[in-house]
Amino acid sequence: MQRSLAFVTSFLLFVAAAAAQCLSVASPGSTLGSGDETLFGPVAMGISFPMAGAGGPFTHCVVNTNGVLYLTTGGAAVDANLFQWGDTPSILSGAAGASPRIAPFLADLVTTGPAGFVAIDTTVPGRCAVTWVQAKEFLGAATKNVRAELFSSGEIRFSYAAGLTCESLPALVGVSIGNATALPAASDLSAAPLTATGITWQQFDPALVPFDLGGTTIAFTPSGAGYQVATVCEAASHQAYGAGCYAIARESFYQSFPTAAAAAAALNGQSMRLQPTANGYSVTWGGGSYVAPTIAAVALPLGDDDQTVITPTIPFPVGGGAATQLFVHANGFVSTASGNDDGPWNPPSLTDYTPSAQFRNAPATAFWSWHDYDPTSGIGRVKREQAVVGPDTILYVTWDAVESYAVPETANPSTFQFQFNLTTGSVTYVWQNLTAIGTGQSPTFPESHLIGFSPGGASFDPGSITLATALPLTTTPDLLPLVLSASPAPIISGGGTGPAALCTYTVGNVPEFDPTGLPGIGACTLVWSVAGAIPGGVDLGTFPTDIGMPGCPLHVLSADAFVDISGPIVGGAGGTRSFSIAMPQPLTPGLEFFVQALSLLPAGTPAGGSNNLVGTPYGARTSNGLEIHYQLF
Repeated sequence: MQRSLAFVTSFLLFVAAAAAQCLSVASPGSTLGSGDETLFGPVAMGISFPMAGAGGPFTHCVVNTNGVLYLTTGGAAVDANLFQWGDTPSILSGAAGASPRIAPFLADLVTTGPAGFVAIDTTVPGRCAVTWVQAKEFLGAATKNVRAELFSSGEIRFSYAAGLTCESLPALVGVSIGNATALPAASDLSAAPLTATGITWQQFDPALVPFDLGGTTIAFTPSGAGYQVATVCEAASHQAYGAGCYAIARESFYQSFPTAAAAAAALNGQSMRLQPTANGYSVTWGGGSYVAPTIAAVALPLGDDDQTVITPTIPFPVGGGAATQLFVHANGFVSTASGNDDGPWNPPSLTDYTPSAQFRNAPATAFWSWHDYDPTSGIGRVKREQAVVGPDTILYVTWDAVESYAVPETANPSTFQFQFNLTTGSVTYVWQNLTAIGTGQSPTFPESHLIGFSPGGASFDPGSITLATALPLTTTPDLLPLVLSASPAPIISGGGTGPAALCTYTVGNVPEFDPTGLPGIGACTLVWSVAGAIPGGVDLGTFPTDIGMPGCPLHVLSADAFVDISGPIVGGAGGTRSFSIAMPQPLTPGLEFFVQALSLLPAGTPAGGSNNLVGTPYGARTSNGLEIHYQLF
């Protein structure tokens, strides 16, 4: 929604002049020409440029269309091969007697007119700027705007258009005194290195080291025989920081047992039932009885840490849909899809035999009695059997005397069962007899157990509970914190004379609430600041006194302007509200704003909370902060 910009007028009065400019190609200077594998010059730089260890000072440059220039005292450049590209770092050293070289983006570039060309600007006293305008990689598609600036102080700056990257060819970035000087180790130029030699460089390769300087300006300031490298202009960006409120875990639950003995003591002879509700499950302790497999039960072909699939005769109702297959894992869990088999959702071990709270991030909905079992040890097997019980069809998946993994092997069988009601969608866990015998070698061979449930995808961690006393409970979707985002990047057009790009600020997970009682409305406000951010945030339950929002952080240092963006929520309750704005001038490259969202909700919510904004009948939630960094196009 486009809103009035009236608030901006007073807001911008607070704004001070900002930092160094990033790249603008609105006025690149005088055109040297276009071409492929082309040298221009020598051309006078209008400055006397010093370079420690290289002789000089230098007054002229020879520019190569491939994104590099060579320094001379007026004559031709030495070892300025037309076919020098970014695939060979030794090019920066050159041969004996080679001219110093300045490489903002040395690659196999092509500049073809009229859009692509190389230009030089010597109109600013003490500065020479060479710009590669609308250059492309050989056989590449994306245009690249790159600038090298040399100052009479000896400082060098490289500037890159936002989004600039290596497509398929490597690129060298650096400065060198040439003359076959030994090539030192590469630097990470974005990490502000301090170098000690006359060559400072980094090679970028799309397959190995992606180019990470797009939208920035980096400065090489002389320091002894080397350079101090620093980023002096950051890319246009919206950077999220901190977190909003509230993040409340409601859809997953579990109990973790550190040892086999602890699990056996708590679970043997016990059961747990999950009964479907509209948004999850009603979970109760007890209610199930073990049903021993009959002679008709089928042993599943499961190896150690293995998974197999079974297809019930009736799809299993789950999550508002139905699973036509169930994936049974040897280690004591059953999923509604295949993705839970040994995946990166369980760091740092990346294994499916180490129970951990990361189960809640597994991609598929699953029912967990998780432990390191080994169906290949001993005579026990995992079995399946389906039966009609009254009006219902039940699928039984049974670990029938299946042993735990142990080295050396030890007799330690366990028997437990999942009962999937294919008619109603309920799931019953029954633990008949878990072994109390551990491996004796934990944690190498873990003997821990994790019992619980999680829907597919990431969910918050509720912490381990004691199932026997914490139940009953009802699972519902997690309460997600208010989230603020924005796009596209805040770029000032027209070389700094035009308006900033139209940016849309979106608040997600907005609660449905409006004091007037209108349905489907979210009451949202954006709070703008020019003063800065509060690292880590300040809890509004204590800052500076309790204002009735415990657990909600304040992320901005001041409240210089407010924008009401209340209105219908896109996507229904928990959906989004948006606000679009193109900031008018005056805007300066490097300018930063800070913004945070606030949304009203009925007092006392979310359930279990005490949120009640002092002096109002409402509660409120805050979002993460957003740092807005403006730069030139």
